[in-house]
Amino acid sequence: MKMNGCLSLLLAAFLVTGCQSGAEDQEMTTENNSEQENTTENENTKEKNNEDVEDTAESVENNEETQKTDEEMIKEKADEILTLLKNKDIEKLTEYVHPEKGLLFSPYVYVEENAVTFKKDQVENFMNDEEEYMWGNEDGSGHPIELTPAAYYDKYIYDASFDEEDEIVFNPKKARGNMIRNVKEIFPGAHVVEYYVKGTEEYDNMDWKALNLAFEQDESGEWKLVAIVHDQWTI
Repeated sequence: MKMNGCLSLLLAAFLVTGCQSGAEDQEMTTENNSEQENTTENENTKEKNNEDVEDTAESVENNEETQKTDEEMIKEKADEILTLLKNKDIEKLTEYVHPEKGLLFSPYVYVEENAVTFKKDQVENFMNDEEEYMWGNEDGSGHPIELTPAAYYDKYIYDASFDEEDEIVFNPKKARGNMIRNVKEIFPGAHVVEYYVKGTEEYDNMDWKALNLAFEQDESGEWKLVAIVHDQWTI
């Protein structure tokens, strides 16, 4: 009887110990699972936070681009075009030309109704075109300006260091000389950027030059080059 009692006590103690051990194992398993879940949740949160930061940065960049005024965008394009003109990179310049209206050229700030206008696909071959065009009439003499595009470029496009301009004017209103400025009448929806180089004392400042780049929006709303208008002292 005493032996049976001892065995019963041992068995009971074993069962209690086993239950406690099982409970502890289950508790540890639950804790491990909880830790894994927390780790996964933290990793997902970090990834989401990183995505949110990237989205925010992209949104800020897009907003800054949207907030640029037309004047800022046009001036940037004008500077790019001026560099292309200086380097005679007319092929690249073609990308800036208005697809429907083409590119008008005027030797003086008063733009004639019959001013020479090249279609966009014609501009690319501008410097290699050997045909002589009638660009207008010389101020003073009235002689016809009959030149190849390359010769016209030298005399009525980049005939001064416009990249070292003395003044840049957005939408100039007053004429610098005695010739009427009518660019806005020809292109009512245009914005114009003028690069002005002052004259020298040797010529009593009468050898000043200016180059006007006129822009109008295309069908997609992008500002495109529609005219290159030269300006200088006239009689």
